[in-house]
Amino acid sequence: MWKTTLFVWLLWGLGFQFIVNAQQNQWPWGEVSNYPLIELTPVRWLEIQKEPDTEVLIVAHALASDRKTNLFLSRNNEGFVAEISVDNTQKMSPRLCSSFTPFFDNMYYCGYINGDEQIDFALQFYCGGNGINADLNQVTLLLSNENGYEATTIETFGGGPNGHFLLIKNKPHFIMKSFGYENECSDGKPHSFWIYNLLEIKGDTLYLANQNEEAFPKTIRFTEKPNFKETDMLTSSQKENMLLSSIKDLGMNENRVPHCKVANQ
Repeated sequence: MWKTTLFVWLLWGLGFQFIVNAQQNQWPWGEVSNYPLIELTPVRWLEIQKEPDTEVLIVAHALASDRKTNLFLSRNNEGFVAEISVDNTQKMSPRLCSSFTPFFDNMYYCGYINGDEQIDFALQFYCGGNGINADLNQVTLLLSNENGYEATTIETFGGGPNGHFLLIKNKPHFIMKSFGYENECSDGKPHSFWIYNLLEIKGDTLYLANQNEEAFPKTIRFTEKPNFKETDMLTSSQKENMLLSSIKDLGMNENRVPHCKVANQ
């Protein structure tokens, strides 16, 4: 009996160590405190309706921290749909944000992300996966402009307020974190990697902007122990292919990430 208990404790300890190491192994420079973070706060939910049997969201209504900007979430046959109004005036028509299904009310934030005087939103939609994919999300930024808002969705690991949104040279940025794999590295073995890309937030739009910080793009070998070093296990061609794969799903027009499409009613 004691052997079984010891084995369970060993497994728990190794799992805990992996989680701690994974948290420490988030960013290329080790600590995000080198750059000021953009402050985000949770939205205040006024209404949440879910299907009683499946817990799938039907509709939800939240209020931003400015106490006047309203976020409405619903679902159609393609996924989550977001809409914004201010003082009963529509500021963003329904936009399709995410094809994922789960809804967790503690993954939705607001703040002054793009630096103007209007509140913005950062919505995290969880993929519902396990293992590494337990941290995979589609993040939708609802960014203000002179006429209202635009929506942009990025698929990334993480994507929450603790480190992804930051100011670099006084300009708002978002760090996108992707997963890569190579069958044969310099040691002749297969390995996995984290790829970090930098996106600059300009008004209501995101742009690929790795040139804005010398640490980007960054490719780090996935290891159990904390590791912040640029990998030397890939050829320049392998690294370039991995980088291109990491940004492929953004569907960029040159270096601009396209906005979300208007939702079908």
